[in-house]
Amino acid sequence: MGTVTYFILLAVEAAMLFWSIRTRQEYRRERGLIRIASLIIFAVLTLAGIYKWGFQYAPLLVLLVIQSVVGIVVLIRAKDGKYTKSRTIWRGIRNSMVLLLAILPTMIFPQYDQPTPSGTYDVLTTKYTWTDTSRTDEFPDEAAGRKLTVEFWYPDTASNDQSYPLVIFSHGAFGFSGSNYSTCAELASNGYVVAGIGHTHQAFFTRDVDGAVTIADADFMNEASRINAVHDTGNDEAIYNITRAWMKLRTDDENFVINQILELNSVSSDNQILPSIDVNQIGLMGHSLGGASSAQIGRERSDIDAVIVLDGTMLGEEIDYANGSVVLNSEPYPVPLLNIYAQDHYENAVKYDGERYNNFHATHHAVEAFETVFTDAGHLNFTDLPLFSPILARALGTGTVDELTCINTMNEVVLEFFNSFLKSDGKPDIQKEY
Repeated sequence: MGTVTYFILLAVEAAMLFWSIRTRQEYRRERGLIRIASLIIFAVLTLAGIYKWGFQYAPLLVLLVIQSVVGIVVLIRAKDGKYTKSRTIWRGIRNSMVLLLAILPTMIFPQYDQPTPSGTYDVLTTKYTWTDTSRTDEFPDEAAGRKLTVEFWYPDTASNDQSYPLVIFSHGAFGFSGSNYSTCAELASNGYVVAGIGHTHQAFFTRDVDGAVTIADADFMNEASRINAVHDTGNDEAIYNITRAWMKLRTDDENFVINQILELNSVSSDNQILPSIDVNQIGLMGHSLGGASSAQIGRERSDIDAVIVLDGTMLGEEIDYANGSVVLNSEPYPVPLLNIYAQDHYENAVKYDGERYNNFHATHHAVEAFETVFTDAGHLNFTDLPLFSPILARALGTGTVDELTCINTMNEVVLEFFNSFLKSDGKPDIQKEY
């Protein structure tokens, strides 16, 4: 809608420009009327649902309001001034540039329809911010304790006597707690309580319950970008040490959040927001770095029942660095594991590491493991970013697969896997390739 709107308004601006040049008149009153009409039309189309209001339309609304106010003043007071061709042309160029800036957010973040959850439950959301006082946050602007904000998606049910499996979601580097909103909503609609962790300073941003926003740490972003560009990281001790520190922070975050949720679930209260959680059915999933930390928690905790890694490298499998290479964990992976790969990730892993690749090693030594490859998918096709901002997603790394088809298929696979191991719904039918 943003691109269409821009070209329509640009055509109107061009028509006014050529009209003025051809007749050698200013037509200030007529331009004022057109500005006012543009605001009215925008308002009507928004109320009618043609434009789906969001933050991306705010700059355009501000521009239209300002132009309309100026238009009203012109209608009341002003008269046409002396026509000059150069001033008329400059005005047309200036207005076109301002219009582009105002509409640019709608092009970067176009309106879109979220995938419709397949389950029978309506999905509710809430948010908690907790502080882990047992840790000192390593980032310099934090005085004491590590503050984490967790978003929840859960089924809307009036019943208090039913418990639901818990799934913890961990985003990737530069992601945020809602990076996989469609996946979380899909699970919640099918009877899961889903918690998305915002890993403060490693998330693109976090917003706590008081509205305070924390953006990603610049040093972390630079390090992550540099390391992501390296294909074979297993022979670099410096990279091993950096990623070990990331994993320590992430796994501590996840352990703290899981414990907080279990404690919250154990306390009976009239103010309880979340439905009862089945503490015997807990699953973990994460994208990229979040998949790595989730997989490691699956090794560390005895109360985890299933793990999904969304196009991530299982860094936790690296338990040491010796003789110029990482040493992988030889202990069998203890819980059902699903690795979902983008095609380029899988092919590069085969090319550069083969059987030595962390994920392949874990899969081949797991009590039960599955893996699947999404043809023509890229790393960010396993998040909602290609729907939210196709331009940004393509710049950061997507494949040629249809974005909506990919995320819908992935959500189906995630649901089937968790249904199998958290709801005892038979063996999952997961294809080798989609």
